[in-house]
Amino acid sequence: MRYITTITTLCIALLSLTGCFKDEKQGTRMLIQLWSQNVKSDPIMMTPADVDIESYAFNVEKGSKWEVTSWEDALNHVITNKDNQKQLTKPAIMGAYYPGEEFQVALELWSEVMFLVIIDHTNKIFATRLYETPMNLPCVETYLHLYAHKTGGSANGWTLVNPFPDEVREPLVPEEEIPEEDDDTTTQEPIE
Repeated sequence: MRYITTITTLCIALLSLTGCFKDEKQGTRMLIQLWSQNVKSDPIMMTPADVDIESYAFNVEKGSKWEVTSWEDALNHVITNKDNQKQLTKPAIMGAYYPGEEFQVALELWSEVMFLVIIDHTNKIFATRLYETPMNLPCVETYLHLYAHKTGGSANGWTLVNPFPDEVREPLVPEEEIPEEDDDTTTQEPIE
């Protein structure tokens, strides 16, 4: 009986260790929902299907700092290292664009650290992000706000760059189609 207990205990211990030897897989599919606002009076809305979007990513070293220094560099797929001015010109990944879908951009990220670039050709703005690709996470859903009326900024890990901040933008929605907010002019007495 003692041998059976010992063997059973040993089998349970070995079975519990099998979970420690799972294959780890680097990489994820990043799905990005794009939101736009060209002028301040526009409602914030999902990027319209007629907007021309491009996305790509570079494989970079962990701890390195990268940027896109100009509109021309964004268009020509050039990123620059902030520390040593080294440039990369051949993206490791070109993203897919699905206009009109809930998640308009998809990037298949496979390396430990990726530098992502998304360009809105129509409104002449772009966004960048340094991203550490998670282990064993097959899909990541995120969003990006492409506000053409802003000069730039950072949110949700993305840095928005507007190389033409003084350019006049066309509203996404004509003013006559924007629903008016309820104008309730009644005031309520404070509760004492």
